Amino acid sequence: MDLENATDWLTWGALVLPLMALAWSAWQYVELQKREESRQRFDNFFRVMEKIGEQQGSIAAKVAAVYELRKYPEYSELIVRLCRDAAPQVVGENAHMLRKELELTADYFENGGTGNV
Repeated sequence: MDLENATDWLTWGALVLPLMALAWSAWQYVELQKREESRQRFDNFFRVMEKIGEQQGSIAAKVAAVYELRKYPEYSELIVRLCRDAAPQVVGENAHMLRKELELTADYFENGGTGNV
């Protein structure tokens, strides 16, 4: 396409500019969706952490919550510290189950996130 006169340039601009605006809008929408997904993941992670830290509640629910932490590799450094520091402090009936899951979860992340998820 030869752009030899003003009409050619206007025609070209009338075609390209809306497409550029559309592409920019689509990019902004995708970025917004990524931020929203990240926020939702953090909220879910925080709820799992609250479940683990509850004073009340079943040991099975806490074991399941610790296992669920494996879905959040972006927080692996914190998760490993939490699991290593908390495991020795778990006491009570069936505490061995929770200690074991804390250890397995820490091992999971220390081994590069390989193993059971």
